[in-house]
Amino acid sequence: MKKKRGRSKIKAQAIVTLSNGKQAKIIFVSCDKKRGWLALLSTDLSLPNEEVIRLYGKRWDIEVFFKMCKQHLKLAKEIQIRNYDGLIAHTSLVIARYNMLSLYQRQCMDQRSFGELFRACNDEMTNLSFMVSLERIMRLALVNIRRLFDFTEHMVQEMLDLVMGQALKYFGFSSEIEELSGVQIYSSES
Repeated sequence: MKKKRGRSKIKAQAIVTLSNGKQAKIIFVSCDKKRGWLALLSTDLSLPNEEVIRLYGKRWDIEVFFKMCKQHLKLAKEIQIRNYDGLIAHTSLVIARYNMLSLYQRQCMDQRSFGELFRACNDEMTNLSFMVSLERIMRLALVNIRRLFDFTEHMVQEMLDLVMGQALKYFGFSSEIEELSGVQIYSSES
């Protein structure tokens, strides 16, 4: 069962040179009473220490997943087959069993609700605003339209203005239409 993690306290940090000549930073973080601290190594010196710790936490969950699949769900030892399709089918079944057991554990043992889980995922998605998402979708669509059809730049811009105008009205941003109607959206080629 996953322990509830609090804020990790950074004890120290050091910059070291590895045997291949690259630099890395080692972050020493407080952890359980048994070990006292944990050393995390990052070759990306630009990452803030908190981000390195967050990424380690995500990686740890993946490591636990593979350990459970190999040791307890017999990913490697349950079946001996050399057929690629058979291996894919077996791996898929092991992952499905893991998902069912995880869901059962969550329903029986975890005190967090799915609402809390949804809110946590939703908080991560706030980095990508609606307008940025819409702009990315439209850029991709325009690249494909230019590639598939022989439209002039003016025709593509007219389509974009029409679609964006309708989307802005639909989602209640109609007061911003005048500001955005003159915006030129270019393909990734330009």
